[in-house]
Amino acid sequence: MKRLAIILALMILCPVLDYAQDNTVYTAAPVEISEIRTKIGDNWFYVHKVLPKQTLYSICRAYDITQQEVYEANRAALETGLKAGMELLIPVHGDAQPEVAAAQPQSVEQPQVQTPPEPAAAPQPADGYTIHRVKWYESLYSIARKYEITPESIIRANSLTRTDLQTGQMLKIPASSYQDAVERQVNDDFAEQTDGAGDDVPVVIIDDDDEQFAQDDSGNIDEDDDDDDDGFFLFRDRFSGTARIALLLPFNARSSSPSSNYLDFYSGVLLAVERIKEEGTNVDLKVIDLSDYRDISVLASDEFLGDRDFVIGPVMSADIAKIIEYCNDRRIPLISPMDQQAEKLAADNRSLVQAPVSAEGQVARLIESMNYSSPSDDNVIVIRESASTDTVYFNQVEAALQKAGIPYKTVSYGILQGRSIDVTLRNSYLAPNKTNHIIIASEKESFASDAVRNISLLSTSYDIVGYGSNRMRNFETIEIEAFQNVMMHFSLGYYVDYKRPEVKDFVFKYRAMFSTEPGAYAFQGYDLTNYFTMALRKYGRRFPRSLRDFDMKLLQSNMQFEKASPAGGYLNKATKNIVYLDDYSIACE
Repeated sequence: MKRLAIILALMILCPVLDYAQDNTVYTAAPVEISEIRTKIGDNWFYVHKVLPKQTLYSICRAYDITQQEVYEANRAALETGLKAGMELLIPVHGDAQPEVAAAQPQSVEQPQVQTPPEPAAAPQPADGYTIHRVKWYESLYSIARKYEITPESIIRANSLTRTDLQTGQMLKIPASSYQDAVERQVNDDFAEQTDGAGDDVPVVIIDDDDEQFAQDDSGNIDEDDDDDDDGFFLFRDRFSGTARIALLLPFNARSSSPSSNYLDFYSGVLLAVERIKEEGTNVDLKVIDLSDYRDISVLASDEFLGDRDFVIGPVMSADIAKIIEYCNDRRIPLISPMDQQAEKLAADNRSLVQAPVSAEGQVARLIESMNYSSPSDDNVIVIRESASTDTVYFNQVEAALQKAGIPYKTVSYGILQGRSIDVTLRNSYLAPNKTNHIIIASEKESFASDAVRNISLLSTSYDIVGYGSNRMRNFETIEIEAFQNVMMHFSLGYYVDYKRPEVKDFVFKYRAMFSTEPGAYAFQGYDLTNYFTMALRKYGRRFPRSLRDFDMKLLQSNMQFEKASPAGGYLNKATKNIVYLDDYSIACE
């Protein structure tokens, strides 16, 4: 609850830009020259914090600078528009340049600037970085999530030797890569939860009769299963009594900045191994650091994987493609742990088991959570931004609604029309005697914030239930109260309910073993190792073909597999649906 209180306080510090009503004259807020300056390379900049109702024009006028100069210095930050709370770098010109030997103005807010030398062999282009000034409540990981990159990318770009940051510190933020995009997608799904995460966790003993964790005592082979036409295994292969697992992840362990995410994943695996051993099953865990191999296709051999019951990893779909053919030939299940893009490999590779749920799958489950009854009871509205390039999520929503056969109405408006859109919704879209299911079909923060605010205000007069992209949960400009007012629904691949006894038990044991708190990657490593070892123990080495009957609710994710194609692998279709309630709690369905 302490973490919840902190996040609520932060939302108060980052207010939503409030649009005036039609009968109110909009007045730009006055702009004062910042007293904080910082030097980046050979250039000096003011650090200007944008206040509500300040405009780019008024800021440029106060600093006597062109809008183009401000845009060039803040290219990435301004792509989504000017927002309150944003910190802009304003180039310092002429007489305003400080003396070279002069110290920066003494202030409690003075940034501590890190300007590590760039490697001479690989100079970075001038516009290759965005500059970020660390706020008092930010961590390396929250900053990485904000810019959709990995923490390791920030560490390398700034030659950091420690992960704890100082308030006011200036960081260079590099452009994202494919690996960043994958981890950003994972981190979006792993969005931090505060529901009980800060509470003291007592010891909780799991009941052996709990079917979720019960060991199968009936034998490893279901002799009544005669479904042998998919060709996955040519023979029945009983479980030997020892789970032989290979873990293939890019730990980068030999470098000065190993991957904290994958080491966290490994920690979760180790805790799962301890539990499995306590249940009487031996474990032979082979751990391979992919960073040690220039070409990981060398791992596709009997020397590395030939005796394994299943393999967890690699992460990237391109790396999976290099060893999946070998796994097909040897009938070794390969568990894809995080990359949604690996789903495209499942149709042609019978050994592939895709654990993460695709973005399309999450949207489909979101639509299912409506429990749509009939046009006489339900009214479905999709809100999107007009003339926007932000169409991916809208297309996914539209496809899911059409597939489900649910009629819907689409309303489009521009961000500057937000002041009057409530009138449009009242007159033409909302139904007074029905449940109005409203989907915010945008992943753009400025528009999604405005849309949620509008439907939140309308919820006092209409029965409104909201739905949206998982990324909305990370938007700083949306207050939790707005989510609560419309019972906002999200369908997630991953979610941790810290009130569950099983979760409390895991956290307690993780603290005891590693003297720290488990992260989302630790939960993922624990879940996957437990689930697939239980499947191996119950069904033997041919367990993938039985996954369709092995649904399970795990600590952070759920498992419910379907065949990708008659001759292909398996795709997870299970999500965790959460609802924001008006008592500041989150219900997990």
